[in-house]
Amino acid sequence: MSGLRRQAIQDLCTIMQDDVLGPGWPVVVTNPDGEKRRLLGITTDIGEELDPDTGIAVAGRRASVALHIRSLTAAGLDLPVNVADQTKRPWLMTFLNSEGVEVDYKVNDSMPDTALGLVVCMLEIYKP
Repeated sequence: MSGLRRQAIQDLCTIMQDDVLGPGWPVVVTNPDGEKRRLLGITTDIGEELDPDTGIAVAGRRASVALHIRSLTAAGLDLPVNVADQTKRPWLMTFLNSEGVEVDYKVNDSMPDTALGLVVCMLEIYKP
């Protein structure tokens, strides 16, 4: 592994874990077995998207969370994935929005980047 890649991995981990000056945000990760862990990640919840055909803004909610794979492993968790079987519990991500309201999301899709040790989970609102 090149020195530059090694440095990028270290920098990413440091940045994501910084909840004072950096973008790190507390996220409660709950696996399908009900085990909860509080981690730091980078969260989004956007209420507007661009229509790719017209470029016009349209209503549509898109939420995501990026977590460092090392943090998940250290917390004893696997990589979050979509649980398609609706009779089973999904992976959940819970975090405060910018107004301080706690919101529960379920993992709809996950995209691990094993080169940098990051997983991005696409989320949707969860109502049990």
